[in-house]
Amino acid sequence: MSLPRLDFPTLFYNAAKWPLPGKVLLGCGLAGLVLLIGEAAYLSSSRERLHGFEVREQTLQQQLAEKAELTSSLEARTDQFRAMEDKVTGLLRQLPGQSEVPALLEDIARLAIANGVWVEGITVLDEEPRQLYIEQPMQIGVTGGYHDLAAFVGALGGLPRVVTVQDVALGHDGALLRLNMLAKTYRRTTQSAKAREAFDPAQPLVYTPSFVRDPFQAPGLQVTRVPGRPALAPDLARPRGLLEGMNIDQFKMVGTLSLGAQAFALLRAGSRVHRLTIGDYLGPDHGQVTAIQEGSIHLVERFPDEQGGWLERPRTLVLNVNS
Repeated sequence: MSLPRLDFPTLFYNAAKWPLPGKVLLGCGLAGLVLLIGEAAYLSSSRERLHGFEVREQTLQQQLAEKAELTSSLEARTDQFRAMEDKVTGLLRQLPGQSEVPALLEDIARLAIANGVWVEGITVLDEEPRQLYIEQPMQIGVTGGYHDLAAFVGALGGLPRVVTVQDVALGHDGALLRLNMLAKTYRRTTQSAKAREAFDPAQPLVYTPSFVRDPFQAPGLQVTRVPGRPALAPDLARPRGLLEGMNIDQFKMVGTLSLGAQAFALLRAGSRVHRLTIGDYLGPDHGQVTAIQEGSIHLVERFPDEQGGWLERPRTLVLNVNS
Protein backbone atom coordinates (compact mmCIF):
# COMPACT_ATOMS: atom_id res chain seq x y z
CA MET A 1 0.00 0.00 0.00
CA SER A 2 1.49 3.36 -0.97
CA LEU A 3 0.61 6.77 0.44
CA PRO A 4 -0.87 9.35 -1.92
CA ARG A 5 1.50 12.03 -3.06
CA LEU A 6 0.93 15.50 -1.62
CA ASP A 7 0.43 17.99 -4.42
CA PHE A 8 1.46 21.37 -2.94
CA PRO A 9 0.58 23.52 -5.99
CA THR A 10 -2.92 22.11 -6.05
CA LEU A 11 -3.12 22.43 -2.28
CA PHE A 12 -2.22 26.12 -2.29
CA TYR A 13 -4.35 26.77 -5.33
CA ASN A 14 -7.34 25.48 -3.48
CA ALA A 15 -6.39 27.31 -0.26
CA ALA A 16 -8.97 29.94 -1.02
CA LYS A 17 -11.64 27.29 -0.71
CA TRP A 18 -10.28 26.09 2.68
CA PRO A 19 -12.36 26.54 5.76
CA LEU A 20 -11.43 29.37 8.12
CA PRO A 21 -9.46 27.26 10.64
CA GLY A 22 -7.30 25.93 7.86
CA LYS A 23 -6.58 29.41 6.58
CA VAL A 24 -5.62 30.59 10.05
CA LEU A 25 -3.31 27.63 10.52
CA LEU A 26 -1.69 28.27 7.17
CA GLY A 27 -1.22 31.96 7.96
CA CYS A 28 0.46 31.15 11.30
CA GLY A 29 2.76 28.70 9.60
CA LEU A 30 3.79 31.24 6.98
CA ALA A 31 4.31 33.93 9.64
CA GLY A 32 6.51 31.61 11.69
CA LEU A 33 8.54 30.77 8.61
CA VAL A 34 9.06 34.46 7.88
CA LEU A 35 10.15 35.10 11.50
CA LEU A 36 12.66 32.26 11.37
CA ILE A 37 14.14 33.54 8.14
CA GLY A 38 14.27 37.15 9.47
CA GLU A 39 15.84 35.99 12.72
CA ALA A 40 18.56 34.10 10.90
CA ALA A 41 19.21 36.81 8.32
CA TYR A 42 18.91 40.08 10.28
CA LEU A 43 17.98 39.92 13.96
CA SER A 44 20.84 37.70 15.24
CA SER A 45 23.59 40.12 14.18
CA SER A 46 21.59 43.07 15.50
CA ARG A 47 21.13 41.33 18.84
CA GLU A 48 24.89 40.74 19.11
CA ARG A 49 25.55 44.40 18.41
CA LEU A 50 22.99 45.35 21.05
CA HIS A 51 24.71 43.15 23.62
CA GLY A 52 28.02 44.81 22.79
CA PHE A 53 26.46 48.25 23.26
CA GLU A 54 25.06 47.21 26.64
CA VAL A 55 28.49 46.03 27.84
CA ARG A 56 30.07 49.25 26.65
CA GLU A 57 27.34 51.23 28.38
CA GLN A 58 28.11 49.53 31.69
CA THR A 59 31.82 50.27 31.27
CA LEU A 60 31.16 53.93 30.49
CA GLN A 61 28.84 54.22 33.49
CA GLN A 62 31.56 52.81 35.75
CA GLN A 63 34.14 55.24 34.33
CA LEU A 64 31.67 58.10 34.76
CA ALA A 65 31.18 57.20 38.42
CA GLU A 66 34.95 57.10 39.00
CA LYS A 67 35.48 60.45 37.28
CA ALA A 68 32.60 61.97 39.23
CA GLU A 69 34.18 60.84 42.50
CA LEU A 70 37.55 62.23 41.39
CA THR A 71 35.93 65.52 40.39
CA SER A 72 34.24 65.83 43.78
CA SER A 73 37.64 65.63 45.52
CA LEU A 74 39.47 67.78 42.96
CA GLU A 75 39.19 70.94 45.04
CA ALA A 76 40.61 69.23 48.11
CA ARG A 77 43.41 67.71 46.03
CA THR A 78 44.17 71.12 44.55
CA ASP A 79 44.41 72.70 48.00
CA GLN A 80 46.66 69.85 49.14
CA PHE A 81 48.92 70.28 46.12
CA ARG A 82 49.17 74.04 46.69
CA ALA A 83 50.04 73.49 50.35
CA MET A 84 52.78 71.02 49.38
CA GLU A 85 54.08 73.42 46.73
CA ASP A 86 54.20 76.28 49.25
CA LYS A 87 56.01 74.04 51.73
CA VAL A 88 58.63 73.04 49.16
CA THR A 89 59.07 76.68 48.16
CA GLY A 90 59.50 77.65 51.79
CA LEU A 91 62.08 74.91 52.35
CA LEU A 92 64.04 76.03 49.30
CA ARG A 93 63.98 79.62 50.57
CA GLN A 94 65.54 78.43 53.80
CA LEU A 95 68.60 77.34 51.85
CA PRO A 96 71.22 80.03 51.36
CA GLY A 97 72.14 81.18 47.90
CA GLN A 98 75.84 80.75 48.64
CA SER A 99 77.79 78.00 50.32
CA GLU A 100 78.56 80.09 53.47
CA VAL A 101 81.17 77.52 54.49
CA PRO A 102 83.32 79.95 56.55
CA ALA A 103 80.34 80.97 58.68
CA LEU A 104 79.38 77.32 59.16
CA LEU A 105 82.91 76.44 60.28
CA GLU A 106 82.75 79.24 62.83
CA ASP A 107 79.43 77.89 64.13
CA ILE A 108 80.88 74.38 64.43
CA ALA A 109 83.89 75.69 66.38
CA ARG A 110 81.59 77.71 68.66
CA LEU A 111 79.38 74.70 69.35
CA ALA A 112 82.43 72.57 70.07
CA ILE A 113 83.65 75.06 72.68
CA ALA A 114 80.18 75.37 74.21
CA ASN A 115 79.87 71.61 74.62
CA GLY A 116 83.42 70.86 75.73
CA VAL A 117 84.62 68.83 72.74
CA TRP A 118 87.79 69.13 70.62
CA VAL A 119 87.56 69.46 66.86
CA GLU A 120 90.34 67.26 65.52
CA GLY A 121 89.76 68.22 61.90
CA ILE A 122 87.22 69.32 59.30
CA THR A 123 87.65 68.37 55.65
CA VAL A 124 85.43 70.26 53.19
CA LEU A 125 84.59 67.88 50.33
CA ASP A 126 83.50 68.68 46.78
CA GLU A 127 79.97 69.95 46.24
CA GLU A 128 77.39 67.49 44.91
CA PRO A 129 74.74 69.08 42.63
CA ARG A 130 71.17 67.82 42.94
CA GLN A 131 67.99 68.68 41.05
CA LEU A 132 66.77 71.46 43.36
CA TYR A 133 69.78 72.11 45.58
CA ILE A 134 73.52 71.57 46.00
CA GLU A 135 74.99 69.50 48.81
CA GLN A 136 78.15 70.61 50.57
CA PRO A 137 79.56 67.63 52.51
CA MET A 138 82.16 67.95 55.25
CA GLN A 139 84.00 65.22 57.11
CA ILE A 140 84.26 66.16 60.80
CA GLY A 141 86.28 64.50 63.55
CA VAL A 142 85.75 65.51 67.20
CA THR A 143 86.92 64.12 70.54
CA GLY A 144 85.25 64.35 73.93
CA GLY A 145 83.05 62.68 76.50
CA TYR A 146 79.94 60.73 75.55
CA HIS A 147 77.42 63.32 76.75
CA ASP A 148 79.47 66.20 75.34
CA LEU A 149 79.57 64.58 71.90
CA ALA A 150 75.81 63.87 71.99
CA ALA A 151 75.07 67.48 72.95
CA PHE A 152 77.37 68.72 70.17
CA VAL A 153 75.61 66.64 67.50
CA GLY A 154 72.23 67.76 68.79
CA ALA A 155 73.32 71.40 68.65
CA LEU A 156 74.26 71.01 64.97
CA GLY A 157 70.61 70.32 64.21
CA GLY A 158 69.60 73.57 65.89
CA LEU A 159 71.68 75.82 63.62
CA PRO A 160 69.78 78.38 61.47
CA ARG A 161 71.02 76.69 58.29
CA VAL A 162 70.03 73.15 57.38
CA VAL A 163 72.70 70.67 58.51
CA THR A 164 72.30 66.90 58.45
CA VAL A 165 74.60 64.31 60.00
CA GLN A 166 75.33 60.95 58.36
CA ASP A 167 77.80 58.04 58.56
CA VAL A 168 78.47 58.45 62.28
CA ALA A 169 81.36 56.35 63.66
CA LEU A 170 82.15 56.34 67.38
CA GLY A 171 85.26 54.80 68.92
CA HIS A 172 87.65 55.07 71.84
CA ASP A 173 90.54 57.53 71.78
CA GLY A 174 92.33 56.79 75.03
CA ALA A 175 90.13 57.85 77.94
CA LEU A 176 87.88 59.83 75.59
CA LEU A 177 85.68 59.00 72.62
CA ARG A 178 86.32 60.00 69.03
CA LEU A 179 83.40 60.78 66.75
CA ASN A 180 83.79 60.83 62.97
CA MET A 181 80.78 61.90 60.92
CA LEU A 182 79.75 63.27 57.56
CA ALA A 183 77.87 66.55 57.90
CA LYS A 184 76.04 68.10 54.94
CA THR A 185 74.78 71.61 54.42
CA TYR A 186 72.77 72.76 51.41
CA ARG A 187 72.23 75.75 49.16
CA ARG A 188 69.97 76.66 46.26
CA THR A 189 70.98 75.86 42.71
CA THR A 190 70.16 79.32 41.35
CA GLN A 191 70.82 82.76 42.77
CA SER A 192 67.56 84.43 43.76
CA ALA A 193 67.17 88.16 43.87
CA LYS A 194 64.38 87.78 46.40
CA ALA A 195 65.59 87.81 49.96
CA ARG A 196 64.95 84.80 52.10
CA GLU A 197 61.68 85.10 53.97
CA ALA A 198 61.43 84.51 57.67
CA PHE A 199 60.44 81.00 58.58
CA ASP A 200 59.74 78.99 61.69
CA PRO A 201 62.36 76.24 61.85
CA ALA A 202 61.41 72.83 63.11
CA GLN A 203 61.92 72.27 66.80
CA PRO A 204 65.45 70.86 67.10
CA LEU A 205 66.26 67.90 69.26
CA VAL A 206 67.88 69.18 72.43
CA TYR A 207 70.05 66.56 74.07
CA THR A 208 69.75 66.64 77.86
CA PRO A 209 72.15 64.25 79.59
CA SER A 210 70.23 64.36 82.87
CA PHE A 211 69.24 60.86 83.95
CA VAL A 212 70.97 59.41 80.86
CA ARG A 213 73.73 56.88 81.48
CA ASP A 214 77.00 56.92 79.59
CA PRO A 215 77.11 53.43 77.98
CA PHE A 216 80.92 53.60 77.80
CA GLN A 217 81.40 53.87 81.56
CA ALA A 218 80.49 51.63 84.48
CA PRO A 219 77.53 52.78 86.60
CA GLY A 220 79.82 53.66 89.53
CA LEU A 221 81.88 56.02 87.34
CA GLN A 222 79.06 58.06 85.88
CA VAL A 223 79.39 61.83 85.67
CA THR A 224 76.26 63.76 86.59
CA ARG A 225 75.39 66.45 84.02
CA VAL A 226 72.56 68.97 83.97
CA PRO A 227 71.65 71.67 81.43
CA GLY A 228 73.33 75.06 81.83
CA ARG A 229 71.76 78.14 83.38
CA PRO A 230 72.64 81.82 82.75
CA ALA A 231 75.80 82.97 84.50
CA LEU A 232 78.36 85.76 84.55
CA ALA A 233 81.35 85.53 82.27
CA PRO A 234 84.49 84.02 83.84
CA ASP A 235 87.73 85.91 84.18
CA LEU A 236 89.22 85.28 80.75
CA ALA A 237 92.44 87.08 81.70
CA ARG A 238 93.12 84.58 84.50
CA PRO A 239 96.13 82.33 83.81
CA ARG A 240 94.93 78.84 83.02
CA GLY A 241 96.28 75.96 85.07
CA LEU A 242 97.75 72.70 83.80
CA LEU A 243 94.65 70.70 84.67
CA GLU A 244 92.45 73.07 82.62
CA GLY A 245 94.04 71.85 79.42
CA MET A 246 92.67 68.34 79.90
CA ASN A 247 89.15 67.07 79.39
CA ILE A 248 87.44 66.49 82.69
CA ASP A 249 86.44 62.97 81.60
CA GLN A 250 90.12 62.02 81.73
CA PHE A 251 90.12 62.38 85.51
CA LYS A 252 89.05 59.72 87.99
CA MET A 253 88.45 60.48 91.63
CA VAL A 254 90.54 58.03 93.66
CA GLY A 255 90.11 59.41 97.18
CA THR A 256 90.18 62.38 99.54
CA LEU A 257 92.76 63.84 101.93
CA SER A 258 92.30 66.07 104.96
CA LEU A 259 94.91 68.39 106.44
CA GLY A 260 93.32 70.01 109.43
CA ALA A 261 90.15 71.79 108.33
CA GLN A 262 91.12 71.74 104.66
CA ALA A 263 89.92 68.89 102.43
CA PHE A 264 91.61 67.77 99.23
CA ALA A 265 90.32 65.59 96.39
CA LEU A 266 92.70 63.16 94.73
CA LEU A 267 92.18 62.87 91.00
CA ARG A 268 94.11 60.54 88.73
CA ALA A 269 94.78 61.23 85.06
CA GLY A 270 96.83 58.53 83.42
CA SER A 271 99.65 57.56 85.80
CA ARG A 272 99.65 60.80 87.78
CA VAL A 273 97.54 61.75 90.81
CA HIS A 274 96.61 65.41 91.29
CA ARG A 275 95.44 67.12 94.46
CA LEU A 276 92.69 69.75 94.33
CA THR A 277 90.96 71.81 96.96
CA ILE A 278 87.90 74.05 96.96
CA GLY A 279 88.40 76.95 94.56
CA ASP A 280 90.79 75.14 92.20
CA TYR A 281 90.01 74.87 88.50
CA LEU A 282 89.63 71.71 86.44
CA GLY A 283 88.82 71.07 82.78
CA PRO A 284 88.54 73.38 79.75
CA ASP A 285 85.17 74.91 80.75
CA HIS A 286 86.42 76.99 83.69
CA GLY A 287 85.29 74.26 86.07
CA GLN A 288 85.82 75.39 89.68
CA VAL A 289 85.67 73.03 92.65
CA THR A 290 82.84 74.04 95.00
CA ALA A 291 82.62 71.08 97.41
CA ILE A 292 84.60 67.97 98.31
CA GLN A 293 82.97 64.95 99.93
CA GLU A 294 84.22 61.48 100.71
CA GLY A 295 82.58 59.92 97.68
CA SER A 296 82.36 62.82 95.21
CA ILE A 297 83.71 66.18 94.12
CA HIS A 298 81.43 68.97 92.92
CA LEU A 299 82.32 71.62 90.34
CA VAL A 300 80.63 74.45 88.48
CA GLU A 301 81.54 74.85 84.80
CA ARG A 302 81.02 77.96 82.69
CA PHE A 303 80.74 77.87 78.91
CA PRO A 304 79.47 80.22 76.17
CA ASP A 305 75.97 79.81 74.81
CA GLU A 306 74.82 80.30 71.20
CA GLN A 307 73.79 83.95 71.73
CA GLY A 308 77.11 85.28 73.00
CA GLY A 309 76.33 84.91 76.71
CA TRP A 310 77.56 82.44 79.29
CA LEU A 311 75.98 79.49 81.01
CA GLU A 312 76.97 77.47 84.05
CA ARG A 313 76.25 73.91 85.02
CA PRO A 314 77.16 71.84 88.05
CA ARG A 315 79.15 68.70 87.49
CA THR A 316 79.92 65.84 89.84
CA LEU A 317 82.75 63.33 89.76
CA VAL A 318 82.10 60.24 91.84
CA LEU A 319 84.65 58.09 93.58
CA ASN A 320 86.13 55.34 91.43
CA VAL A 321 85.39 52.29 93.56
CA ASN A 322 87.87 50.18 91.57
CA SER A 323 90.85 52.38 92.40
